[in-house]
Amino acid sequence: MILITIAEVILYICFSILFGALMLALVPETKKPPVYIPQRLQILAAALIPVAAFMPVFDVARTLGAGMDLSFILQSVLFSFEIGQAWMLILIISLVLMIVLLGKNLSDSKQLNFWALLLTLFMLIAYTSSSHAASLSDWGFLWHTLHFLAVSVWIGILLMVSWFAKSQENWTTFLKWFTPLALTCLFIVMVSGYFTMSIDIASYDDPNASVVQEYSDSLMVNYGQALFLKHLFIISLIMFAVFNGILFRKKSSVDSFNPFKWARAESVYALIVFGLTAFMGQSWPPHQLYSLINTEGPSPLFQAVYDGQMISTIQNAGQTGIFHVSLSFGLESYLLFAMSILFLVMMIFAAVKRHSVFATSFASLLMMLALYFGVILGVQ
Repeated sequence: MILITIAEVILYICFSILFGALMLALVPETKKPPVYIPQRLQILAAALIPVAAFMPVFDVARTLGAGMDLSFILQSVLFSFEIGQAWMLILIISLVLMIVLLGKNLSDSKQLNFWALLLTLFMLIAYTSSSHAASLSDWGFLWHTLHFLAVSVWIGILLMVSWFAKSQENWTTFLKWFTPLALTCLFIVMVSGYFTMSIDIASYDDPNASVVQEYSDSLMVNYGQALFLKHLFIISLIMFAVFNGILFRKKSSVDSFNPFKWARAESVYALIVFGLTAFMGQSWPPHQLYSLINTEGPSPLFQAVYDGQMISTIQNAGQTGIFHVSLSFGLESYLLFAMSILFLVMMIFAAVKRHSVFATSFASLLMMLALYFGVILGVQ
């Protein structure tokens, strides 16, 4: 599971590198900072995508082929299973993409970059076609594809500019088009993420349960804990995006101000979100809460924090039933929520007044911790 999670993080990063590098190559030089992205990095990203995408395929073959000829089972998975067929398509597109990226005039040819970008898009679609959400709903494929694409474009450009820009020349001009693009991507991420989440956490035990109820129920298992932490980190990610795209725009002309350290901090939060998303991809979705807790057990993190009786109630029920988590916030929770608001204010102050990345990041961490414990203490 750990290897597959790491492979999925690598997959997200590689797609982001390709989308970021190829889209920036299509932007006029006057509308972006001087950026040098090594061609070999793009080729490496294209090569690693089929390698990383193969890990779940191999895991399926290994699970099905226990005690059997693994090569025969793997061949069967590749040619008969949707996940295997999708991987073969990814491999073919990746090989063609690497040929395009090896072009000597890639850096100067808008046409080659456009075709490379199109191939990357096709490869992403091939990957999302076999996703968990796509297998559960006809709309799941669309929502997951839009979600993955919007994240890759937004974070990809951010990664490339924050880590490979040579100077902050044209930074204000860059923000004029990147900020609206990032906001558009964020809107798509939120809408598509909501519908993807509603598919992934849908309760089979109680089809009439609301999304809020299903979200609350999921907190007891690994998938829900990772989902909750992901949303907390997204809050901090959005705050850094607001700092970089709006609050610091006028400061870019000041020589003493370095926008790249703030952009890099934002990219680190994005990488953490990638890690949590990858972990969710390898965790059992909470479709059947009773069966999941009795077979896989509750989340170790939830067990370490929660001191109520809900878990033991489910484990000792003796038969399948409908079990729901209720959130009832007491004084401790409200105090923690108040503290989270205080830390949010401190985060803004540290960014705007002190220009300290460390202090801002530390305040955001405290804000997330206060929100986390405030919610978990309200679980009944």
